[in-house]
Amino acid sequence: MQHDEIERRTRRRRRVRSLLAIWAVFVSVFLLWQTLTYRGLMALAAEWQFNTFGRYYPSLTYILLAAIIASPVLWLLRGRRRRDDEVRGVNYTMTEAAQVAAKLPGRNFIRAILGVAGGCVVACLVVLIAMASLPSDVGQVQRIAIGSPAAIEPRTGPTELVGSVLRSRTAGLNQELLVARRTIRFAPMLSPGGNNREALHFFVEIGADENAATLQSDGTREGVLRRHGLPGELVRLFQYAGYEVADPYYVLFASRSALQWPYRVAAIQLAIVGLICLIAAGGLHVRRERLRRHLREQDVAIAPAGTSPA
Repeated sequence: MQHDEIERRTRRRRRVRSLLAIWAVFVSVFLLWQTLTYRGLMALAAEWQFNTFGRYYPSLTYILLAAIIASPVLWLLRGRRRRDDEVRGVNYTMTEAAQVAAKLPGRNFIRAILGVAGGCVVACLVVLIAMASLPSDVGQVQRIAIGSPAAIEPRTGPTELVGSVLRSRTAGLNQELLVARRTIRFAPMLSPGGNNREALHFFVEIGADENAATLQSDGTREGVLRRHGLPGELVRLFQYAGYEVADPYYVLFASRSALQWPYRVAAIQLAIVGLICLIAAGGLHVRRERLRRHLREQDVAIAPAGTSPA
């Protein structure tokens, strides 16, 4: 009877472990989507960080939230393993062998680290797929005068915008993403002679080398047009300043490289975190095997009497 009970618990634990792994992957991808779109929990966390620290750490926030939400995995698996040992009639005594065995890194902990690494790989792939779907800079350049019928539903891609840059409302953002840093600036672009309080339908990226004279005199901008391309922080900033940001709105980036930058950096960061977790799990596994081998050489059972080594 005990054997049948253990088998049922083992099968149940495997099913639960699979469901929890799926849950962890879902959480990772969902929070990544919220990070890229500045919504939900990530947006709330960002607003709190801006109010508290004056800046926002997207990568660190993403990793912490994903770890916190997925953390019940460890506790559930740990509790089930302990109950199985009780069914077997195991009595834990801190003998010398038990004390050595207690130093063994837990298999569930190693698996959890590998799960984090796997989640980072999945998230990295999602980011790369999203980056591949961004508008291209190849093709015929469309010319759009803001305020004309062509500006109502423009296509994304290579674009030349004609309008008036609202230089006094240029907004900047310092992006520090662990492995890279950059400062980006955007300004609204209105129809020629437009009202400063009209709804903002177009924004343009402002280069760091552009001076005031250029911004005041140049009414034509060329780059890659993307729908809803502003960082969420800047959308909130324009709204807090009293401007209405149209839905949809469009952003003209100076180049496709500038458009892809946050995606490339996010993919690199996720790959680095995944690699660190993989190395950590490998190191813990090596340590575990060395301790097990040491116990075998001393002819001491790793598990308590009556059980096989873990």
